[in-house]
Amino acid sequence: MAVDYETIISTGLSSLSRAATAWEDMGKRFGNLHDDYRDHVKAAVEADGWRGESATTFKSQAQVTLEEYAGARDEAKAVGALLKEAYGTLNSRRDKVIEARDQAVEAGMTVNPYSGRCTADLARMDEDKAEVYRRNQLARQELEESWTKKIADAVKDVQDADENFRMALMSDPSDGDKGLLDGFNGALKSDAGEANAARAEELYDKIRRGEKLSGAEREELDLLMRENKSDQEFSRTLITSLGGPDGVIRTHNELTDRAYFEETGRKKHYLNMDRHLADVIATATRVEGKGREREEDQRFYDKWMKDLREAGLKEYDAEIVDQVGSDQRMRGYQSIVTLMQNGSGYSEQFLHDIADDVRAAEDPKQGGDPDIWDLDRGFAGTKGEDGTFARDRDSWFANDPYDGVLGIMSKTPDVATAYFDPDTAAGKDRLEYLQKERDWDLVNTSEYRKVEVSGPDKADADSHVGFGAALEAAMTGQVPGEGPKDPAAGTAGAQTDEEKEKTERDLRKRIRVFEEVVDSYAKISAVDKSAIPENIRHNMANAVACYPNDVHDIIGKDGYFSGGLSTEPNGVGVDRAAMLQFIRGVSEDGGAYRTIHDSQMQIVANEIHGLGREDFEKGSPKAQGVAQVSGQTMGALDHIRADVLGSHRDDAISQNNWSKVYAYHTIGAPVTAIPVFGDTLQRLVDIGTGHVAEDLNNEISDKTTEDLIKHYSTKGYPRLEEMMVERAVQTGIPRSELGPADSAFQRVITADARQEYSAAIHDAQGSTGTGS
Repeated sequence: MAVDYETIISTGLSSLSRAATAWEDMGKRFGNLHDDYRDHVKAAVEADGWRGESATTFKSQAQVTLEEYAGARDEAKAVGALLKEAYGTLNSRRDKVIEARDQAVEAGMTVNPYSGRCTADLARMDEDKAEVYRRNQLARQELEESWTKKIADAVKDVQDADENFRMALMSDPSDGDKGLLDGFNGALKSDAGEANAARAEELYDKIRRGEKLSGAEREELDLLMRENKSDQEFSRTLITSLGGPDGVIRTHNELTDRAYFEETGRKKHYLNMDRHLADVIATATRVEGKGREREEDQRFYDKWMKDLREAGLKEYDAEIVDQVGSDQRMRGYQSIVTLMQNGSGYSEQFLHDIADDVRAAEDPKQGGDPDIWDLDRGFAGTKGEDGTFARDRDSWFANDPYDGVLGIMSKTPDVATAYFDPDTAAGKDRLEYLQKERDWDLVNTSEYRKVEVSGPDKADADSHVGFGAALEAAMTGQVPGEGPKDPAAGTAGAQTDEEKEKTERDLRKRIRVFEEVVDSYAKISAVDKSAIPENIRHNMANAVACYPNDVHDIIGKDGYFSGGLSTEPNGVGVDRAAMLQFIRGVSEDGGAYRTIHDSQMQIVANEIHGLGREDFEKGSPKAQGVAQVSGQTMGALDHIRADVLGSHRDDAISQNNWSKVYAYHTIGAPVTAIPVFGDTLQRLVDIGTGHVAEDLNNEISDKTTEDLIKHYSTKGYPRLEEMMVERAVQTGIPRSELGPADSAFQRVITADARQEYSAAIHDAQGSTGTGS
């Protein structure tokens, strides 16, 4: 029976510590008895020259006795070590239960001493808060349940640990034929993880042999894996006993076969087992510590990676690749990366090494085969309007293991940044290979005439998805899909000089990757505007939106003042022409363009919002600067819009799709880390990003880029002037005073804005490569 809340709270664990010491002392005493028997009894008799049948019988029995002493010694020491480990773990988790109880009491709860259930004590709460809970019984119930759950979760952690140690103490590893048949067992492990790994391996092996686990066995395996996933001894013992990488791959394949094809009703159970297997790989492959411990970690890691390089190239049976009777087989790397997608916590060394090893298997320059991953169909999920792929159908399978590893890397941005850091030769080479050299066409095709003949390979629909995610993570320092944040966030909050230096180094790395990606893809886009792969355009736009002020400096201030300004706040070293060529390539996707456009309109709105009444009345240098830079920014972006739509004027489907995905982006949705506070600022943002901006995509049929530039010069520019007018009115200036031609507003501010907008919408032509 599992220990309950009352028992956990009321029971001290000091006796467990004393028991551990007593068992260790017992082990020492058995050790002394073993040595005395070996040196003074068994050895003395053997040295006496005793011969005959009785001597033979004695020697045989003496050896058994000696082995029993050794078994008793080792078993006692192992029990002592397990009890000591149990004391540390259970004591720590018991403290968490007490902490949760104390927090609940402090929050105004009465905690039942027997069950741990919480009841709100309104008399001990602030009167205003108490009144809320008196009136709202549902809110009170939710509050009580949340605290009850917190305590129950802490109790469950104690129960799981208690059961884990019980299984370790009850485990019965084989001691060979040493000692008596039912005697002491010196094979008992002194580490709970190592002791329980054998049982976990037994249950996984049962699955691999085609057998089914009972409900009790599934629960047992789940507990073993949850409790020990962070234990290196458990993890390494388990994956070694499964047969190393080859055995792990075969086990994973069996689990996915059952989950997706054979026993779909138990899909959740099998995928849970698969996830646990991925987690122990993450733990087992970490190289940590110092001295001898690190050397042992490195030896294990080197052996694992050596075996994985062999297993990664082998072919394996799996139903996912053989659904149409084509008798296809998958490669080991495709399987192991599929497995890894279900886990987390992999080390930088492991992710970098496996990515480079996968590349070596396919890269002709390294003796690889570019067709090694090719299969007869694709495995992409359904692509949504936002450009992301749903994880459905067969999309769980990593038919492209390199792209798959990069996708895993994107979940740990620092790892992705280090992988592509252009300050290293390896980082530059990896990016160049993936951009320019790699064969991304992994789907075999066939043409049917009188006979079936092979057609050209093609890319899977989700090609480059992992690559794009990894680049976004590397450039921004955040996991793709998370809300935008300042890439420099954390610098000011670091508490020590060492932490500040590390944060700054990490930021500089991200900026280096951003600069390299922008410059390299700008060169490619200058030659072929559609060269940036479709599935990474959203990622690239998100990265640009992560540096809104810097990009504003580049395409706005640098456009007006020229000379390559040092951007604020991050000092991004990209010139205006390269940035605009990059944005042009990304803008083949309307949604990606809108992410960039709206992020810049937010900066423009912030700049305009910072102007006061006097700035508008006198046409101050500050107002002039805002007008000029805003004009440059909006003009350049409208030129890009015109160039994209003009380039596709003969392709109605493409043009309609661009407008559709442009409109998909929710108006007012946050696209930068800069918050929008207050209705006055929101109004300015809405003018720049709302329906007027959307309408610029309409009524453009059969217009060339030059026609569209003229169109936007009359339809697009007024957004900027209206933002200026709106802000001036907000400062208290009557709208009637802004209209006269001799006003500072018209002579200076709007004149400068119009001039810079017009200059940018025309001279951005060369920057986007459209003037060639």
